[in-house]
Amino acid sequence: MLSSTIQVLKVENEERTSKKTGDKYQHFAARCILLDDDGQVVTVGLLSSRRMAPELRDQVKVGTYRAMFAMQVPDYGSDKGDMVAMLTGLVPVPLRGDKPSVQQPMKQ
Repeated sequence: MLSSTIQVLKVENEERTSKKTGDKYQHFAARCILLDDDGQVVTVGLLSSRRMAPELRDQVKVGTYRAMFAMQVPDYGSDKGDMVAMLTGLVPVPLRGDKPSVQQPMKQ
C-alpha cells in the first residue's frame, strides 16, 4: 500500500446529464493538492470517484489527509483491465504550522 499527503480544496457532488445518452448520473470528485513530506506543493489535480472506494465518498471533505492507495484492476468503465491506483483510506492530518481547531482558554 502506498500513501501520500493530499489537501482537498473542493468537493464536487452533483447530478449531471450525459451528453451522449441523456441519462442522469451522480458526479463525485475532489480537487486536490498533492504535498511532499515538507508540506510543499507537488502538483494539483482531480481525484475522481472512479479512483476511490465508494465507501470513502462520505469521508472526503475539505482538509488535509494521509491518503492510502492500492493498485487495482477495475472490471468496469474506461479503466477496465488497466492497473490503476485506487484511494483505499483517509486519515485527517494537520499541516505543519496549522493552528489547532480548538483554542485553549487563556490563563490569567
